Amino acid sequence: MLFTCGCRLALPDTSLLLLPSDPRAQVGDPSPLAKPDADVSRASRASLMPHSCDIPSLVGHTIDGGRLRFTDTIGSGSNGVIFLAEDTTTPAPHVEYAVKCVIRAERGTRRYGLQRQEIQFHRLLSGHPNVVTLHKVIEDRYYLFLVMDYCRGGDFFTYLSSRRTYRGDDEFVRSMFLQVLDALEACHEAGVYHRDIKPENFLVNEDGTRLFLTDFGLATANLYSRTYGAGSSLYMSPECIGAEMVRPAYNTRSNDIWALGVILTSMISGHNPWNNACRGDPCYRVYIKNNDFLREMLPISDSANRLLQQIFRREYMRHITLAQIRTAVEDMDTFFMRPAEIAAGNEYLRSAAKSYFGGSRHQAYFVPWSSSASPIATDAGEEDEDGDSDVGDGDSVQREGSPSSTLETSGPVTPELRAQQMQPEVDVPDDLAHAPYLSRPLYTPPRPAPPAPAVKKHQHLSTSTGFLRRFMDRFLVES
Repeated sequence: MLFTCGCRLALPDTSLLLLPSDPRAQVGDPSPLAKPDADVSRASRASLMPHSCDIPSLVGHTIDGGRLRFTDTIGSGSNGVIFLAEDTTTPAPHVEYAVKCVIRAERGTRRYGLQRQEIQFHRLLSGHPNVVTLHKVIEDRYYLFLVMDYCRGGDFFTYLSSRRTYRGDDEFVRSMFLQVLDALEACHEAGVYHRDIKPENFLVNEDGTRLFLTDFGLATANLYSRTYGAGSSLYMSPECIGAEMVRPAYNTRSNDIWALGVILTSMISGHNPWNNACRGDPCYRVYIKNNDFLREMLPISDSANRLLQQIFRREYMRHITLAQIRTAVEDMDTFFMRPAEIAAGNEYLRSAAKSYFGGSRHQAYFVPWSSSASPIATDAGEEDEDGDSDVGDGDSVQREGSPSSTLETSGPVTPELRAQQMQPEVDVPDDLAHAPYLSRPLYTPPRPAPPAPAVKKHQHLSTSTGFLRRFMDRFLVES
């Protein structure tokens, strides 16, 4: 069956992905498809959580009556694989789509409810200009296919970590972060709380000017949730982690706002603030004692630091709204620390500035005292500018003893940007289809840009094709 634009249409049998035993199998398919978990009983499959490794390569196969042909594998997560598909009915070069393939859940199971919930949420928000368009959903006997727009720029995390031209560009940061706000604001106005806001879940268009939110697999319609640990640990608030059990449930809207602070920190400094927002994390433990810690260690402006201080508050004190964040971002003079402050800063601040601005067009402006600010090195000794570091899905870990780009210190290590996925509750409201929805146009700065550095700003970024990389450096922390 096909779901598109809220309508349910019948799909002819020939549009299904056919199994090897079916005499109607597509001519030209390179090899027959085996059903997932072929050696596991039906009852066992219902009780186990399938993994993306259970999905075979579908490259060369077709779905939707032969209309969509899989041509490549884009990526994979814990429970699904993203394939690149071309629409064979369009003139060459064919229109391309990103197709998320997951193993279809047994009707009546918890996982079945989660899959329907993800589709329902994504379809509700699909019309927003900063949400990836979900064109249709195709069901097969064993698989579920979500056909979406293909964003050639890749994910925003890879874009930020592999390109250095934007670093020091206030208007780029402002424009892109306001698009993140636009997408999240649309979700909240529709009564949907994403619970996995992070750069990896924003996709970039080909010329690097637009962002699109995707992956509603952990979203909920419940403003308060008891599902602790849902999301990616690097971006979770303390109450979502469960480190601060002050209330019987945490606020999912406030949890999304916390994630915005982590994203902004990484955009303007090349670092995440901590591995986990709990007292066991050295960076977070120091921050709750000294909320100027980030500005003392990272080249961020005073106004950016004040905004982060309002976001990184305990839940019962975190009253800042998306509208207030928008106003602060629109009015911010600069996100970056002034060159004189960097030069007068401590050794670790100057090292972080050198690592972040090194290799960018604005290096001479922000770190003129550095004759050669080298790119950030990964723990494998590869340079961030050109080397590839393939980081797969997995739990976020704190890597003790990883080398710094310039310093050796016993302080805590900034986190690897990995997702730690947890399954949420099946939270489907009865009247979700009638929830209010409001889209907002992209923000255009109404005021002149701040004084530019010696090197010209505002050039479009080229697209990123590398794998996920790590932002690696060290903080000096007095325990």
